[in-house]
Amino acid sequence: MARVLVLDGHCSAALAFVRSLGRAGHSVAVGAVAGCFAPAALSRYCAVTVEYPPPTKGACAFVECVSDLCRRFSFDLVVPLTDATMWPLSNHTGKFLGTAVVAVSDPDSVQRASDKYRVTSCARELGVPVPDTKLIESVHDLTPDLACEFPLVLKDRFSVRWVGDKGVAGSVAYAYSKRDLLEKAKLRLDAVGDVLLQQFIEGGGVGFSCFALNGDVYIPFQWQRIREKDPRGSGSSARKSLEVEPAVFEYSQKLIKWTGIQGLSMVEFKKHRRSGRFVLMEVNGRPWGSLQLPIHCGLDYPAFLLRWYLEHCAPPKQIDYADGITCRWFAADLQHLENLWQGRPPGWPFKYPSFWSSAIKIAIPWYPGLRYDDLSLLDPRPGLAGVGRWVRSHVMGGS
Repeated sequence: MARVLVLDGHCSAALAFVRSLGRAGHSVAVGAVAGCFAPAALSRYCAVTVEYPPPTKGACAFVECVSDLCRRFSFDLVVPLTDATMWPLSNHTGKFLGTAVVAVSDPDSVQRASDKYRVTSCARELGVPVPDTKLIESVHDLTPDLACEFPLVLKDRFSVRWVGDKGVAGSVAYAYSKRDLLEKAKLRLDAVGDVLLQQFIEGGGVGFSCFALNGDVYIPFQWQRIREKDPRGSGSSARKSLEVEPAVFEYSQKLIKWTGIQGLSMVEFKKHRRSGRFVLMEVNGRPWGSLQLPIHCGLDYPAFLLRWYLEHCAPPKQIDYADGITCRWFAADLQHLENLWQGRPPGWPFKYPSFWSSAIKIAIPWYPGLRYDDLSLLDPRPGLAGVGRWVRSHVMGGS
């Protein structure tokens, strides 16, 4: 059995990895930034917990620390799960020669997939529908005669912007007027030098995932978002598996081939509410937050990733999986309700979920086809700790 170090223990994908590989009998260690709440480290399948310095505070120090951990614990495989850990490791895989395999693609592929403006431009050339997108590099680009329909989305070009050895976390904001746009754009320009101005697409979120090898797509999977932590648009708190639709497969395959990503990859779309067409949101050349859903449906992506990197065994081209399975992260559903309780944002022109309707749905603990990301009878501590932490911080006023 392999010795695996799963990084980014704070994220939901880490818990999915730990449970999958731990159940298979592998020895799994969880790594996280010192002082960070890491649910995956509370899992019964976590054999060892290790800490490392924040990658965005010093990429080289982070890489040195992980390399030292691999020598000390004799890890066979290192699995980074976020842009903050993946980018530094992809640029320094040479430091792990003779010790551990790092589950990352080459730096050029990682860079292509993480550059949202470049992805959008390429998608347009490939015939993939995209929102109207403009790269703003100065407040002078926001001319008074700028034609736009509010709200507009302001998003950073990168989830993490690397400047030398340091990283700056990206953000997403919404502008409801030209004055609001100018103020929010200036904040990001001062912080990172540019910002993407993007048309808001009204519609439901749709995800596509696969195992990518040499430009080809293996074990594809599709889902739709049911609830999002931020109802305006964010990571999902609940989602449901679907059969893969031909247009989603075609668009995703084109983009994944262009990025050159190897291993787990995800493409996010919105299904336009009026036209029904799929519009690209972004590409993630790494594991994604709702990874537990395909595992519940019969696609054990973490197991396939381990076999590829350690045994060079390619996954099957396709596996039939269960559609109509709903998976929810209960603590994130509580965040969804909190956002709804605050009411519809001023200036929001689109349909907004009802608090009480969502509360009733969330209050139902089980029905046929319902599964959980966090809560588990066989591994209760991560889910209960996450819910308890939310209650302490939002209801009791604690930390």
